[in-house]
Amino acid sequence: MDGGSGVNVINKITCDRLGITKWEACPFWLQRVDTSIVRPIGLIRQLDIVIGGHTFQKSVVVLHLDAPRAYPLLLG
Repeated sequence: MDGGSGVNVINKITCDRLGITKWEACPFWLQRVDTSIVRPIGLIRQLDIVIGGHTFQKSVVVLHLDAPRAYPLLLG
C-alpha cells in the first residue's frame, strides 16, 4: 500500500495473469512520479481485492508498466 498515492493502479501484466480482460475507457490522464503524463489503458470499477481474508471493492486504473521492477498492484 502507498499512503501517498491518489489512485489505485494495476499493471496490465497482472491483469493478463489473473485473466482480467474487461475494463472501461479511462476518462482521465495520470501524471506519474517522473512527471510524465500517461493515458491509462482502462478503468476497472469495483474490483474485488482480498487481503487477509477480507474482501474490498476498489476501482483501479490499468497501466502498462514495463519497468523491470514494476509493482503488480498499487493501492493508494
